[in-house]
Amino acid sequence: MSSNPLFERAVTVLLEGQVVCEFSHDDIYNYLLLPEHQRKVNSFLGQLNRTLRQTSAHDAWVCAYLDVSDPVAREAVRQQFREVANNLEALVQFLRLVMVLESSERPLLPGEKLSEGAMLERIANVPTLEARLRSLTEKNFFRSKRSDSAGQIRAVMTRLVEAGYLKPLGTSGSLYRATAKWSWLYDAMTYIQSHEGIRSDDAEEDSQMRLH
Repeated sequence: MSSNPLFERAVTVLLEGQVVCEFSHDDIYNYLLLPEHQRKVNSFLGQLNRTLRQTSAHDAWVCAYLDVSDPVAREAVRQQFREVANNLEALVQFLRLVMVLESSERPLLPGEKLSEGAMLERIANVPTLEARLRSLTEKNFFRSKRSDSAGQIRAVMTRLVEAGYLKPLGTSGSLYRATAKWSWLYDAMTYIQSHEGIRSDDAEEDSQMRLH
Protein backbone atom coordinates (compact mmCIF):
# COMPACT_ATOMS: atom_id res chain seq x y z
CA MET A 1 0.00 0.00 0.00
CA SER A 2 1.44 3.36 -1.01
CA SER A 3 2.03 5.90 1.71
CA ASN A 4 0.09 9.12 1.97
CA PRO A 5 2.34 12.22 2.21
CA LEU A 6 -0.30 14.11 4.20
CA PHE A 7 -0.62 11.28 6.70
CA GLU A 8 3.15 11.22 7.16
CA ARG A 9 3.30 15.00 7.56
CA ALA A 10 0.38 14.99 9.98
CA VAL A 11 1.89 12.47 12.38
CA THR A 12 5.34 14.06 12.11
CA VAL A 13 4.09 17.56 12.87
CA LEU A 14 1.86 16.36 15.70
CA LEU A 15 4.62 14.30 17.33
CA GLU A 16 6.88 17.36 17.15
CA GLY A 17 4.41 19.05 19.47
CA GLN A 18 3.16 21.57 16.93
CA VAL A 19 -0.39 22.92 17.00
CA VAL A 20 -2.19 22.22 13.72
CA CYS A 21 -4.79 24.73 12.57
CA GLU A 22 -6.08 26.18 9.31
CA PHE A 23 -3.68 29.11 9.62
CA SER A 24 -0.50 27.24 10.50
CA HIS A 25 -0.90 24.01 8.47
CA ASP A 26 -3.98 24.36 6.29
CA ASP A 27 -3.36 21.17 4.29
CA ILE A 28 -2.91 18.99 7.37
CA TYR A 29 -5.83 20.67 9.13
CA ASN A 30 -8.14 19.97 6.18
CA TYR A 31 -6.83 16.39 5.99
CA LEU A 32 -7.76 15.84 9.64
CA LEU A 33 -11.29 17.14 9.17
CA LEU A 34 -12.27 13.77 7.70
CA PRO A 35 -13.17 11.18 10.39
CA GLU A 36 -11.48 8.38 8.45
CA HIS A 37 -8.21 10.31 8.48
CA GLN A 38 -8.59 11.03 12.18
CA ARG A 39 -9.01 7.31 12.83
CA LYS A 40 -5.94 6.47 10.76
CA VAL A 41 -3.77 9.03 12.55
CA ASN A 42 -5.12 8.00 15.95
CA SER A 43 -4.43 4.35 15.22
CA PHE A 44 -0.79 5.18 14.56
CA LEU A 45 -0.44 7.56 17.50
CA GLY A 46 -2.03 5.03 19.84
CA GLN A 47 0.95 2.73 19.34
CA LEU A 48 3.11 5.50 20.81
CA ASN A 49 0.86 6.26 23.81
CA ARG A 50 -0.45 9.34 22.01
CA THR A 51 -3.86 10.47 20.82
CA LEU A 52 -5.31 13.19 18.61
CA ARG A 53 -7.18 15.94 20.44
CA GLN A 54 -8.71 19.32 19.70
CA THR A 55 -8.47 22.56 21.62
CA SER A 56 -11.58 23.50 23.58
CA ALA A 57 -12.42 26.02 20.85
CA HIS A 58 -12.29 23.16 18.31
CA ASP A 59 -10.03 25.21 16.05
CA ALA A 60 -6.82 23.17 16.27
CA TRP A 61 -5.45 19.65 16.56
CA VAL A 62 -2.77 18.63 19.04
CA CYS A 63 -1.07 15.44 20.11
CA ALA A 64 -1.63 14.36 23.71
CA TYR A 65 -0.57 11.41 25.85
CA LEU A 66 -3.07 8.60 26.30
CA ASP A 67 -1.69 7.39 29.63
CA VAL A 68 -0.15 10.17 31.70
CA SER A 69 0.59 7.75 34.55
CA ASP A 70 3.57 6.59 32.53
CA PRO A 71 6.68 8.23 34.10
CA VAL A 72 8.05 9.43 30.77
CA ALA A 73 4.71 10.89 29.74
CA ARG A 74 4.18 12.51 33.13
CA GLU A 75 7.56 14.21 33.05
CA ALA A 76 7.00 15.41 29.46
CA VAL A 77 3.67 16.95 30.43
CA ARG A 78 5.19 18.58 33.51
CA GLN A 79 8.02 20.04 31.43
CA GLN A 80 5.57 21.44 28.89
CA PHE A 81 3.56 23.20 31.58
CA ARG A 82 6.73 24.50 33.22
CA GLU A 83 7.63 26.14 29.92
CA VAL A 84 4.15 27.64 29.62
CA ALA A 85 4.29 28.94 33.20
CA ASN A 86 7.75 30.43 32.68
CA ASN A 87 6.67 32.29 29.54
CA LEU A 88 3.13 33.11 30.64
CA GLU A 89 3.84 36.58 32.02
CA ALA A 90 5.50 37.71 28.78
CA LEU A 91 2.73 36.29 26.58
CA VAL A 92 -0.04 37.82 28.72
CA GLN A 93 1.79 41.16 28.63
CA PHE A 94 1.89 40.95 24.82
CA LEU A 95 -1.83 40.17 24.68
CA ARG A 96 -2.62 43.14 26.90
CA LEU A 97 -0.54 45.42 24.69
CA VAL A 98 -2.40 44.23 21.59
CA MET A 99 -5.74 44.74 23.34
CA VAL A 100 -4.76 48.34 24.08
CA LEU A 101 -3.46 48.98 20.56
CA GLU A 102 -6.56 47.46 18.96
CA SER A 103 -8.96 49.06 21.48
CA SER A 104 -10.31 45.56 22.10
CA GLU A 105 -11.88 44.09 25.21
CA ARG A 106 -10.93 40.53 24.34
CA PRO A 107 -7.64 38.76 23.65
CA LEU A 108 -6.19 37.94 20.26
CA LEU A 109 -8.08 35.20 18.43
CA PRO A 110 -6.88 32.76 15.74
CA GLY A 111 -7.16 34.17 12.24
CA GLU A 112 -6.83 37.81 13.27
CA LYS A 113 -4.19 39.92 11.53
CA LEU A 114 -1.48 42.03 13.12
CA SER A 115 0.56 44.67 11.32
CA GLU A 116 3.95 45.85 12.56
CA GLY A 117 3.39 49.19 10.83
CA ALA A 118 0.01 49.78 12.47
CA MET A 119 1.37 48.78 15.89
CA LEU A 120 4.36 51.11 15.51
CA GLU A 121 2.15 54.00 14.42
CA ARG A 122 0.00 53.66 17.54
CA ILE A 123 2.98 53.26 19.87
CA ALA A 124 5.15 56.05 18.45
CA ASN A 125 5.44 59.12 20.68
CA VAL A 126 3.15 57.64 23.35
CA PRO A 127 5.47 57.21 26.35
CA THR A 128 3.24 54.75 28.22
CA LEU A 129 2.99 52.45 25.19
CA GLU A 130 6.71 52.75 24.44
CA ALA A 131 7.36 51.78 28.05
CA ARG A 132 5.06 48.74 27.71
CA LEU A 133 6.90 47.61 24.60
CA ARG A 134 10.30 48.15 26.21
CA SER A 135 9.20 46.16 29.26
CA LEU A 136 8.05 43.36 26.97
CA THR A 137 11.48 43.05 25.34
CA GLU A 138 13.06 42.78 28.78
CA LYS A 139 11.23 39.48 29.37
CA ASN A 140 13.27 36.36 28.67
CA PHE A 141 10.81 35.09 26.07
CA PHE A 142 11.10 38.31 24.00
CA ARG A 143 14.59 39.39 25.05
CA SER A 144 16.03 41.99 22.67
CA LYS A 145 18.83 44.54 22.79
CA ARG A 146 17.10 46.85 20.33
CA SER A 147 16.36 50.28 21.78
CA ASP A 148 14.07 51.57 19.03
CA SER A 149 10.35 50.75 18.92
CA ALA A 150 10.51 49.43 15.34
CA GLY A 151 13.30 47.02 16.21
CA GLN A 152 11.56 45.93 19.40
CA ILE A 153 8.29 45.19 17.61
CA ARG A 154 10.14 43.20 14.95
CA ALA A 155 11.93 41.19 17.64
CA VAL A 156 8.65 40.41 19.42
CA MET A 157 6.84 39.38 16.23
CA THR A 158 9.77 37.28 15.05
CA ARG A 159 9.82 35.41 18.36
CA LEU A 160 6.08 34.74 18.14
CA VAL A 161 6.54 33.35 14.62
CA GLU A 162 9.33 31.08 15.86
CA ALA A 163 7.10 29.85 18.69
CA GLY A 164 4.17 29.15 16.34
CA TYR A 165 1.80 31.86 17.59
CA LEU A 166 1.96 33.93 14.40
CA LYS A 167 2.21 33.12 10.69
CA PRO A 168 3.75 35.67 8.30
CA LEU A 169 1.49 36.90 5.50
CA GLY A 170 2.84 37.94 2.10
CA THR A 171 6.45 38.82 1.43
CA SER A 172 6.75 42.14 3.26
CA GLY A 173 7.55 40.45 6.56
CA SER A 174 5.46 42.97 8.49
CA LEU A 175 1.98 41.43 8.37
CA TYR A 176 1.00 38.39 10.43
CA ARG A 177 -1.97 36.17 11.18
CA ALA A 178 -2.57 34.68 14.61
CA THR A 179 -2.66 30.89 14.71
CA ALA A 180 -4.73 28.65 16.95
CA LYS A 181 -1.73 28.11 19.18
CA TRP A 182 -3.31 30.98 21.11
CA SER A 183 -6.33 28.71 21.73
CA TRP A 184 -3.93 26.06 23.01
CA LEU A 185 -2.32 28.65 25.29
CA TYR A 186 -5.67 29.79 26.68
CA ASP A 187 -6.50 26.14 27.44
CA ALA A 188 -3.12 25.74 29.15
CA MET A 189 -3.72 28.90 31.18
CA THR A 190 -7.06 27.55 32.34
CA TYR A 191 -5.51 24.21 33.30
CA ILE A 192 -2.63 25.81 35.19
CA GLN A 193 -4.91 28.13 37.13
CA SER A 194 -7.31 25.28 37.94
CA HIS A 195 -4.81 22.58 38.88
CA GLU A 196 -1.53 24.23 39.79
CA GLY A 197 -2.83 27.20 41.77
CA ILE A 198 -0.93 29.70 39.63
CA ARG A 199 -2.70 33.03 39.86
CA SER A 200 -1.65 36.53 38.87
CA ASP A 201 -1.95 39.56 41.14
CA ASP A 202 -4.81 40.77 38.98
CA ALA A 203 -6.58 37.49 38.28
CA GLU A 204 -9.87 39.22 37.62
CA GLU A 205 -8.38 40.93 34.56
CA ASP A 206 -6.72 37.72 33.42
CA SER A 207 -10.02 35.85 33.57
CA GLN A 208 -11.25 37.53 30.40
CA MET A 209 -8.47 35.79 28.48
CA ARG A 210 -9.66 32.31 29.39
CA LEU A 211 -11.91 30.53 26.94
CA HIS A 212 -13.94 28.84 29.65
